[in-house]
Amino acid sequence: MRLGFYYHIPAILKSGEICVPGYLGRFLDELANNIEHLTLFLHQPNPGENVYFDHVLQASNIDLVRLPQRKSAPYRLLHAKKYTMLIKQHSKNIDALMLRGPSPLLPSLANADKSLPIILMIVGDYLAGIDSLPQPGWRKTLIRLMDTVNYHEQLKVARRSLVFVNSKILYEQYDGSARKLIETRTSTLTKDDFFVRENTCENRPIHLLYTGRMDPSKGLLDMVNALSLLVQQGDDVVLDFVGWPEANSDILDQINSTARQAGVEDRVFYHGYKSVGPELFAYYKNADIYLLASQASEGFPRTIWEAMAHCLPVVATRVGSIPDFIQGAAELVEPRDPTALAQSVKKLLDDFELRKTYIARAFEIAKENTLETQVGNMSRDILQWVEENK
Repeated sequence: MRLGFYYHIPAILKSGEICVPGYLGRFLDELANNIEHLTLFLHQPNPGENVYFDHVLQASNIDLVRLPQRKSAPYRLLHAKKYTMLIKQHSKNIDALMLRGPSPLLPSLANADKSLPIILMIVGDYLAGIDSLPQPGWRKTLIRLMDTVNYHEQLKVARRSLVFVNSKILYEQYDGSARKLIETRTSTLTKDDFFVRENTCENRPIHLLYTGRMDPSKGLLDMVNALSLLVQQGDDVVLDFVGWPEANSDILDQINSTARQAGVEDRVFYHGYKSVGPELFAYYKNADIYLLASQASEGFPRTIWEAMAHCLPVVATRVGSIPDFIQGAAELVEPRDPTALAQSVKKLLDDFELRKTYIARAFEIAKENTLETQVGNMSRDILQWVEENK
């Protein structure tokens, strides 16, 4: 099977090798291992983006069709023919087209060559996060309008497509619209990434860890305020942030300001962006508790699988599919509640047996969600779909 793949994350070429962000690269390499050939339709990067292209694709059966730069969503929609033209030019070299979304160009690219079987991989919902955007009200209204139109156009595409979703909430949204619908798990883990230990929190200071996008909707300021409450109670804890801020974001300044006001500026550390793999995983190995305080709906954050695979007990908010996937294997609290976050961390600090129970349960769940397992299942479903729709 020769599969085409599009997502709005760019790629670059270094000495003839294709480089993408690590979380995407690991998926693409494993996908290529399960099919005959993979053709990537990926944008050229904008200035300043090159720092995140840290994964060199290893599979030899991958080639890259370079799309124009990923400009604003309105620009891409108004100039969709610039992108669909390249799909048409290469459609004879692929047996099906896989589109990861949500993405502004997804509907247009799905209709570029209607003879191609379409596979959608939906990993989020633009509409769910609009209220938390740091934008004025009028701009949020325009974004909501554009995203609503995009969502309904995606549903139209789904009616003739094989659709993978990575959460129960997304499954419910697409159930009844997709021609064929499958719930999957998105992961960055390989079977060689697991780190075994029975316990954490044995040394001081205790390291609380967050990894991922440095986005206000992830509850980063709630984490800082929870840290302050723990310190006030006499707990020797620090908070480590690892990830990348969005372009033009002032979130790092907000974190520093909140930490100063709370009197914990010497206990909050930002370590920057780290490549998925040994560089990032070293932070999990050295941490004691993983925090995720998302305020908006999540598909399912891959970082939770990463934490669980490194035997880190997890405190997360009860949003999206997080409760569906890890209920009983982590501490779950309501969003926007630093006090509840602090209480759950304190509970884990004080209860040795509870920590060990969560670590053991979570580790077993994570073992079921490796790339080898999930992408292998996905590839078999795609192959069957293509055979049925030739």
